[in-house]
Amino acid sequence: MPPTPIRDAAGAAGYVLDAAQLAAAEHLEDLLHTLDARPGHARRDVVHGAYLWGPVGRGKTWLLDRFHARAGGPRFHFHEFYRALHAEVWARTGTPDAMDRALDALLGDSRVLCFDELHLHDAGDTMLLSRALRTLLGRGVTLVATSNYPPQGLLPDPLFHELAEPLIALLGSSLDVLRVDGPVDYRELRAPAVRPDAAAGADAATRADAGGWRAGSALPPGPAGLAGAGLTRPTADEAADVPLGGGRSVRALRASDGLVWFDFAGLCAAPVSALDLLSLAERFDRWVVSDVVPFADCRISTQQRFVNLVDVLYDRDLPLVLTAPGPLDEVLAVPAGRPAPPDLARATSRLRQLGQAAEVAREGVR
Repeated sequence: MPPTPIRDAAGAAGYVLDAAQLAAAEHLEDLLHTLDARPGHARRDVVHGAYLWGPVGRGKTWLLDRFHARAGGPRFHFHEFYRALHAEVWARTGTPDAMDRALDALLGDSRVLCFDELHLHDAGDTMLLSRALRTLLGRGVTLVATSNYPPQGLLPDPLFHELAEPLIALLGSSLDVLRVDGPVDYRELRAPAVRPDAAAGADAATRADAGGWRAGSALPPGPAGLAGAGLTRPTADEAADVPLGGGRSVRALRASDGLVWFDFAGLCAAPVSALDLLSLAERFDRWVVSDVVPFADCRISTQQRFVNLVDVLYDRDLPLVLTAPGPLDEVLAVPAGRPAPPDLARATSRLRQLGQAAEVAREGVR
């Protein structure tokens, strides 16, 4: 009987896979079996990959990571892949095989590529990614990707959607599309993080011990909230301009000893790209963003930068401390009739984990 490493990993963690997760796990295990049975297959001997899509918090990334742990090969988040690809192609501008050589530099001779959170909202990103994936699939690389969007939902802006149609067709012909859409956003499940009789400070201490994204907190503004997280508001002489490259910089309230502290408006209303945020996340492993402005009072470009920040820090498992004037679900709500960032639901789901001491949802996976 073929091995069942993904289902075994779920059982070892105490998870019970819902029906959609179980179907995806079985499909990925079949794919692993196919790859194992064809070691060192020829570069153009194509093995169909998989495209897992569905709402936020349904366990797509967990499934991808369990597959990656067994299959090996590179594993990228979209922002990270696009930045690296753009840099490698740009460095070879003017050479006829720039894309091939860029992909060689990024992937070597890997036969499997795992790609988390494939989402396209920019025409330039779409064109570059189309070229890259056509080249990879032409080499026989097997792609396994996750997304909150079905292939037909990529680059949803009707003004530009036709630019994505060749990529959508390519994905449809090369990947099995699997919908992971169970009834529960597992990030929303709650349970007491500490014993009911524990001291008030135990929750923060437990989060700190947990490390990573879950060590973050969403706090009320003011010294009392910050003190509960062991923080004091920066003084004026601690402010610093943090370089972004190309002669640009962004003003931080504090930037030292691996910690960077931004005012929400100072970071998210500034011309800071997702690639800039990736660069900052490589230099600072602890983040504070204070005085989050209600999204009702923000431009959509400001909202999108905050969504990008959440994506970058979550993917790198870095802790984020926020101060906000109310519950985040309310602060980040966009009034009816106004446009909202396309990935706001994913960011909101992830932010609900801030302040949660430990993983507590055992029915299903995140």
